[in-house]
Amino acid sequence: MHRARLLLALAATAPAVVAQNENVLVLLLDDVGVEMVGCYGEGLRPANTPVIDSLAQQGVLFRNAWANPSCSPTRATILTGRYGFRTGIGMVVSKNGWDLQEDEVTLPEVMTSAGVAQAGFGKWHLSNSLSHTMHSHPNTVGGFEHWVGHYHNLNQPQSYTNWVKATNGVLMMEDEYATTETVDAFLDWHGQQAGPWFAYVAFHAAHEPWHEPPAHLHNVILPSIDPRFAPYPFYQATIEAMDTEIGRLLSGLGNQLANTHVIVLGDNGTPSDVSVPPFLPSHAKLTPYEGGINVPFLVTGPAVRKPGREVSALINTTDIFTTAIELSGHDPSLLLPPGHVHDSVSFVPYLQNSASLAPREWVFAEIFAPNGGLAKNLDIRILRDDRYKLIRRGLKPASHVFEMYDLERDPFEANDLLAAGGSLSQELQDQFDHLRAELDALLATK
Repeated sequence: MHRARLLLALAATAPAVVAQNENVLVLLLDDVGVEMVGCYGEGLRPANTPVIDSLAQQGVLFRNAWANPSCSPTRATILTGRYGFRTGIGMVVSKNGWDLQEDEVTLPEVMTSAGVAQAGFGKWHLSNSLSHTMHSHPNTVGGFEHWVGHYHNLNQPQSYTNWVKATNGVLMMEDEYATTETVDAFLDWHGQQAGPWFAYVAFHAAHEPWHEPPAHLHNVILPSIDPRFAPYPFYQATIEAMDTEIGRLLSGLGNQLANTHVIVLGDNGTPSDVSVPPFLPSHAKLTPYEGGINVPFLVTGPAVRKPGREVSALINTTDIFTTAIELSGHDPSLLLPPGHVHDSVSFVPYLQNSASLAPREWVFAEIFAPNGGLAKNLDIRILRDDRYKLIRRGLKPASHVFEMYDLERDPFEANDLLAAGGSLSQELQDQFDHLRAELDALLATK
């Protein structure tokens, strides 16, 4: 289905009926691929994630959810419901580069217009350092009524236990473990809410710097070595510590947990230096392969029917935008500005009926640099249907290089169907032409 026809189909589709006064909680994991979460059953050495695994039993596990290969673009898709070629964010936001722009319509802003209390916590990574308002960027541009966290990665000289915390733009040094402080900040805010709310909790974990988390949060026996030289066990411990704190967060909801939709997802795949089979380091974070863009994605809450299901349908991180609005009991078409263009398709039908007709015929991801401007030194666009996946590299049509994979027979992308040098069968040629046309049509809507 071409982009124009997709938009018409969405406009004609009424949102699923969801009760009002229900809460929506988004929990974003940093640098955690599907092979690191036990309930996905894809990794040979996953981290210990009993809390996240229990959410799969209580809700719906999405097997084919796509993010982008790096964190800032995914965060922008969640908060705007728009692909990176629209927002200008296709790579990590640098200290002096293009960032999230003030004219974007954000999910927090829409929630406010619907009368829903909202707040954000943890890692932002959508602002540069040029503006004097960078620490309040989540409030002034992101639209959050309340924000507590750090605007970037915890790079040296900062660490998980020595970092600058911004509370609505007011700075202070923080020595509490970052994952723990993120949960504390959310619970403090949550305790003050009397009505329905939306919260975006973006953990720094398990992004480097590799480190030893507080001992009471994990059970990994760590070697006496600099984590940089043997990162994997420290990475596992960081994920387990986050899982433990997610358990504390959910327990802190008390009776409200039954009235709260919880969306847990990753922002991109596992980094190459801690990637493990079946994914190769060359197919990890920052790459267009499944190890870089196929992420954990689980949903629980009162909208879920028949919990414990797995859904193989295609969804994208953009889809959180309209889904969250619907889960809060509101109609996105009544809240968004007239003519507003977004790329978000609600996945509420999958929560209510696993046999629902798939609203997406394809799913899309991308990575490009630099952010913002037209001149690029990196440009990769990725599109797949229920079986075949197309990767396009190159800045101009004359220089485009393609890869194509049959994900049904080759889920870990070992065999590029276009690499053999011979001609494609008519069936495969038709598939290639179809995917290429869909990709061209999508990018032409810019």
